[in-house]
Amino acid sequence: MTGTRPPAVDGRRRAEGQFYLPELPRLLPYAYHPKAAQIEFRSNGWVRRFLADCFADEQELLKYLRQRNGLYGSLTVPTADEAHALNVVDFYQFVTVIDDLAMDPTALGASQRRLGEEFARILEDFTAGAEPDPGFPYGCAACDLWRRIGPGLSPRQADRFSAALRTFLDGTASEFPLRRAGAVPDYASYMTWRPHSFGFDFMTLLTEYAIGVDMSPFVDEPSLRELHAHGVRQLILVNDLLSWRTEHSRQDTVNALRVLCQHEGLTLQQTVNRVCRLVEYHERSYLAAREAVCRGPLGTRADVRTYLDGLDRLIGGSQEFEYLTPRYFGDGYVWDGATSGWISLAAPVARLSEGRQR
Repeated sequence: MTGTRPPAVDGRRRAEGQFYLPELPRLLPYAYHPKAAQIEFRSNGWVRRFLADCFADEQELLKYLRQRNGLYGSLTVPTADEAHALNVVDFYQFVTVIDDLAMDPTALGASQRRLGEEFARILEDFTAGAEPDPGFPYGCAACDLWRRIGPGLSPRQADRFSAALRTFLDGTASEFPLRRAGAVPDYASYMTWRPHSFGFDFMTLLTEYAIGVDMSPFVDEPSLRELHAHGVRQLILVNDLLSWRTEHSRQDTVNALRVLCQHEGLTLQQTVNRVCRLVEYHERSYLAAREAVCRGPLGTRADVRTYLDGLDRLIGGSQEFEYLTPRYFGDGYVWDGATSGWISLAAPVARLSEGRQR
């Protein structure tokens, strides 16, 4: 593994609830959109305009905006033109709000029935000609997004988009009873269904949309399926590592660290080390699968090579975002560029810290 062994853990660190995050490989490129700051400001304004009423109050909305979620899309489609990039950023803000509030028992997460009903309404509003209900902010946001994104998709991409969104919403809803029961799946089961609630299908489709290619004729090609299988697992496992302190605090069971701790009897640090090795395995396997695509018949196509570059930046940019967001390290967190170190599970605002704890 690229990182080194963690420093010896003294009793004080263990008692205070910390783990050491080794350096991850970071073999994939990442870049910020040239207009990332401007796009973030505009997208935050879109969230306030369309989704403010989804939050319990102004303070919860402001806390969400301080998470810098408006940077995620700019890191995943850094080469898109500004209009396409903004549309992608707004869509990612939309699904992030849904993901947050689906776990909030005072909001979408109040009951599985409410979750299902509201998700069905959202799907209806992602169709041409849908009339937004002013009393349903998710629907108004969905109509606005579809008005802007829909015309840029081919008919096959539009069908894939609808299917991808349904998969994401159904996957998110399917996690509801697990969380309520405190059930922890085994690792094989987790990695089978987690890509659905992670939204990987619409992530790849939005990558196509942003860079102007259509992979619809090739989505079932075995070489691309292999590439996607390793790519989504790298995304999931990096996210599970860097979001762990947040998910640990709310006792979330939908996380690979929780799965491995419970089913394999590992300590937290052993689990972190295991997941880091899995991240490296999938990242290197992704690169091997990418090389196989380039050597095969698809590799002669300019659109496929453009897509591969976009997919690289999606995966690399996602990881960059997860290091920098207060979403995972606490409201008020400001990233100092560190990518390995000790992470406190108890501090209101944590950071990756090296050396002796003060």
